[in-house]
Amino acid sequence: MKKQENEIEVTKVEQSAGGDVLKLEYDDISPFTGNKCVLIEADEKTGTESRICMESGYTTMDRFVVGSRAIEAYEKMIPELYRDTKYTDQLLNQIWFLSTMRTQKACLYAMGTTKDDFEWKLALVKELSQEEKENYPVEGKDPVEYHTHIVDVDNAETFANHDFKTAIDKFYSTMQVGI
Repeated sequence: MKKQENEIEVTKVEQSAGGDVLKLEYDDISPFTGNKCVLIEADEKTGTESRICMESGYTTMDRFVVGSRAIEAYEKMIPELYRDTKYTDQLLNQIWFLSTMRTQKACLYAMGTTKDDFEWKLALVKELSQEEKENYPVEGKDPVEYHTHIVDVDNAETFANHDFKTAIDKFYSTMQVGI
């Protein structure tokens, strides 16, 4: 069953020691945890549907059908860790991958070497000083232009591979959702 909107259903924001924590209404059971912790989003413009397990950090899309060209193309763009940790969902006939989430304020991604040896990283977007910009030219621009912001991976916060929930709560808090 497809959702009609492409927005996350936020039902409540609660305070915790680590900051605001979003309380979401989940749509489906996770093939990873067996819990009802999967959000389903539908994009009406493209007619596509995506899923994310909010406990494990895995995500899939309806175009990620086993053996599809979409999988082949996607796997050319992603790190080896993401290819090595993919999961085949027999029920959906789709492939799930570790998530990468980006906004104008932060990036949440997995970093490591194997399914047992990776961590979640949360890197904030940093505005560059005039001096720093000179180290980040925009490729292919003539006259030369410079990036104004970078994802600050050198100062990323680290979360254990089994603690995606804390990482994503912190990711959402960077957006300062006012509800």
